[in-house]
Order: sequence, then structure tokens, then C-alpha cells
Amino acid sequence: MNNRVISWFSCGAASAVATKLAFEKYPNLLPVYCDTGSEHLDNKRFIKDCEKWFDKSILVLKSEKYTNIWEVFDSGYLVGPRGAKCTTELKKKVRNDFERPDDLQLFGFDIDETHRALRFKDNNPEVDVEFPLIDSKLTKMQCFEWLSDAKIAIPEMYKMGYKNNNCIGCVKGGAGYWNKIRRDFPEVFERMAKMERKLGITILRDRTDGKQKTRLYLDELKSGVGRYEETEISCGLFCGTI
Repeated sequence: MNNRVISWFSCGAASAVATKLAFEKYPNLLPVYCDTGSEHLDNKRFIKDCEKWFDKSILVLKSEKYTNIWEVFDSGYLVGPRGAKCTTELKKKVRNDFERPDDLQLFGFDIDETHRALRFKDNNPEVDVEFPLIDSKLTKMQCFEWLSDAKIAIPEMYKMGYKNNNCIGCVKGGAGYWNKIRRDFPEVFERMAKMERKLGITILRDRTDGKQKTRLYLDELKSGVGRYEETEISCGLFCGTI
């Protein structure tokens, strides 16, 4: 059996360009996408556009246990020091179930994320891995330029001003992010606020009382609080500890 070469496609600009680059080196590359069931519907369009660009179908994988992030949250956990359970269940475990020991795996870390790539290698020494964007010294902004040159419209979440094409309503987001979600996707904001109360768990921390860290529920978050441009959320196949 020939060793597989897998590019983990996340519907983000970086992973799309990393996959395109990788096809030049590995014509038999297999692009694979872990569908969380909670991302913007425009991602389906983006996948089709990228498949035409790659001239190759993207294999879509899904968790056999959970349909979307809300089912994961119902199990009683939102986010903690080691990351978000939604990423573990809907991406990490799906990847682990699919991968083989002799796979060569490619990830879309850009040149500015070299530290994350190195941390991944250190934490996963058993994985044979390459990082096409780092090898080509490409930034995330250059990936957007690649998509523009290819006449591929960027995913809708980018157009709406989000830094990453994550699930709608990421539990790793801060106050500014969630106030933006409240404006753009009020139904998602309300659903997450109710989930917090149901579980007795909060996403945000109110640090306004000196050194005291007070838990703050979303339904207590004041409009206008937080600056989303200061919030950086990353959710590829990793979240928290990678």
C-alpha cells in the first residue's frame, strides 16, 4: 500500500493555498476536511470552488458521535485551559481516526505561525508532517491574494470581518468577538447565552475588578464592550494544547 499524502483543508484561506501548493509537489495528494456542522453555509460554495481549483475532490469527514458544536456542548463542557471540547470531538478525534502511521500530513500554518508549527511537531513527534506555507514563506494576507488571483471569492465569514473562518459562535472568542456575533448572528448569541445558563458555565472573564477575575455570562455582557480586532481565534485541527 502506498503511503498517503494528506492536506488538512479547513475552509480557511491558508489551508486552501497550502493545499494548492502541495499539489505541485504531490499530484496524488488527498485533501481532507473535517465538517463540524456549525460553520457558515457559504463554506459549501468555497469547497466547490477549491475543488475546481485543485482539480480534485475534497474528502469530507464528520464525527460519528456529534452532529454539531451544540451537541458537544450539551455533554456539559464549553471551554477550559486545554482548549475547547468541540475541537477535540469534531476535528481532533476525527483526524486521529482517519490518519495512518505512515501518512505524510500537511497543515496550513503560515510563516507567522512558525512557532505553532514547531510546537505541533514537538507535541506530535510520531506524525510525519510538512508545512507548505512556511516552506514557501507565505503570510495569511498573501493567501488572500492567491485566492483573489484565482478568482475565488473568500468565505463569507472573512467578508463579514471575522479573522478566521471558524464555527459561528466560537467559545474561544472574547467580549469583542461575542458582541460582533450578537450583531451579526443574534440567534447564535442567544443560544450560547442560554447554553451557559443551562450548564452553569461561562465563556468570558470580566477582569474589571482589579486582579479579581469575575465570571461573566453572555447575557450580562454590555453592548460595545471589547475590541474584536484585539481578539485572535484559531481553530484548525487544534485548539489550546497542540
